Amino acid sequence: MINCSAELLHRPEEAANIKLGKVSIPSLFRDLPEAVIVADENRRIVWANNAALSMFGHTIDQMVGHSTAILYPTEEGYLSAGAAHFNPSGSAEQHNYESNYLRSNGKTFLGETTGGPIRDSRGVVLGYFGITRDISKPRAFDELLARLYLVSSDQELETNEKIREILKMGCAHFQTDSALVSWVHGEDYTVLYSYSQIAEIERGSRFKIADCCCARAMEANGPIACSSAQEVGDAPHPCYSLFVLETYIGVPLVVDGERFGTVNFTSSEPRTPFESSDLELIKMFAAWIAQQLSIEKATNQLIEIS
Repeated sequence: MINCSAELLHRPEEAANIKLGKVSIPSLFRDLPEAVIVADENRRIVWANNAALSMFGHTIDQMVGHSTAILYPTEEGYLSAGAAHFNPSGSAEQHNYESNYLRSNGKTFLGETTGGPIRDSRGVVLGYFGITRDISKPRAFDELLARLYLVSSDQELETNEKIREILKMGCAHFQTDSALVSWVHGEDYTVLYSYSQIAEIERGSRFKIADCCCARAMEANGPIACSSAQEVGDAPHPCYSLFVLETYIGVPLVVDGERFGTVNFTSSEPRTPFESSDLELIKMFAAWIAQQLSIEKATNQLIEIS
């Protein structure tokens, strides 16, 4: 059994044999979906599982032997975690906490970590461990829901202002430039609401639904998404005359139980592939927007376009 973690830094091939007593750390944590990192008493990394390499974007050689400071966006964050959790007399009463972390590409994310000292039978600190779960997406989802509720329940905002704010939030979440709410009647696609960081389309602008990517969403009767225009062979979206469409996610809009039109978010740049949770989320956006359109219909504010 290897007792000196510092020795591992000079013999990385033995890092897979780190043991605590008779328990092999890798055998316990190698295949966990959470990132697991083991460091020596000086907080230098001696082992990391595949999930950690994937989460932080480093190779094993870029991690082993290096300070855990590379995992934090600021020195303050590194020192704060050390003072509370990763020293022999840490101030924290519980070792389950949230912290901002840094990926190798420079992007930060919010993680939930369980970690603290690894001690021998005499209580001597041999090193430290941390098990981290990326909670940036679920936390962003919770915050998005809270903002949607605040906007929808704000009595000082007009319906058009609420829909615009909802579209703006959707663009931020889906990493897109523009968003449209449309009314689809027969073969016509009419823009009712528009939000764009580039150029907005005028309310009442009309296109042929067959020329729009939204035709696929209407045919599918559900959400569709593509992260690059190369994925689909559709004719250009109405915004194509203003900027080249690369990213698209859209869903049919149902108002008062009847299919009404679509809501979609687009971008001139490709993005990382959408996840199944994004398809569920856009349905939620459509439901919030449909609620606002229903209010417009009830108060005769929704324009009639024949």
